[in-house]
Amino acid sequence: MPFLNETSHASANDVVAHIDHAVNVCGEDAVGIGTDGSVTAIDDLKGYMEVLAKEHEARVKAGISAAGEGPDTVPFVINLRGVNQFYELADRLQKQGYSTARVEKILGRNFVRYARDVWGG
Repeated sequence: MPFLNETSHASANDVVAHIDHAVNVCGEDAVGIGTDGSVTAIDDLKGYMEVLAKEHEARVKAGISAAGEGPDTVPFVINLRGVNQFYELADRLQKQGYSTARVEKILGRNFVRYARDVWGG
C-alpha cells in the first residue's frame, strides 16, 4: 500500500482511487480487499516508525530495499488503519458513489462467491 502514489506515503484517498481504477478495469465482481496485515491499532506510532526506520536501514545495507522506499515509509495507510479501517473505507467508497451492494462485494462478498465457485457449497 505505501506505493499507491509516488511519495511512498499513500493516503485513504489513494486507496479509494486505486479501488475505483480496479473496478473500472475489471468490474465490481472481480475486485476485493486482500490484507495480510492486522487491524490492531498501533498504540505507539512513533516507536513503531523508529523500528521500521531501522529495518529500512538494514534493507538498504543488504541491497534489498524497494525503489522509492524511505525510512519513514510504513506498510499501511496512516489515515486508514486500526480497528475501524474497513468501516472508514466503506464510508469513503459510498461517498465516491458506490452502492452498499458494490461496497459489500469489494469488502468480502466477492471472495465468498469465489470460494463457493472453487470449492462448491
